[in-house]
Amino acid sequence: MLDHTPLVWAEISVNDMSRAQAFYKEHFGLTFKYEEMNDMEMAIVETKDESVTNLALVKHDMMKPSLEGSTIYLHLGDSLQAQVNALKEAGVEILLPAMPIKDGSCGSIAIFVDCEGNKIGLWSQNM
Repeated sequence: MLDHTPLVWAEISVNDMSRAQAFYKEHFGLTFKYEEMNDMEMAIVETKDESVTNLALVKHDMMKPSLEGSTIYLHLGDSLQAQVNALKEAGVEILLPAMPIKDGSCGSIAIFVDCEGNKIGLWSQNM
């Protein structure tokens, strides 16, 4: 058994960095620190505590947006249903409507398709 969380970093693939940053800022209020490393563009989510597990939007030839593969679940607000409703109203495709996990004892989840064609999950303790 591990004595720490195994997740230290997550990346969301993008084709259009400006569009992706605008999408996540508009819908979730995220701001980013932009960096270029070799032939990779990265927009790292700005957090008050830089030592915590974090997330970046990444544009690189070996990374392609997709509905297939792993799902990253983001905790970006206290009311999941309100977030899903706002996404729906904005025309964002919802793959899985907000639903409780184990009758809500493990929070609630939803899955949407971002502007780049990625399957992204949302999690919140509250529905």
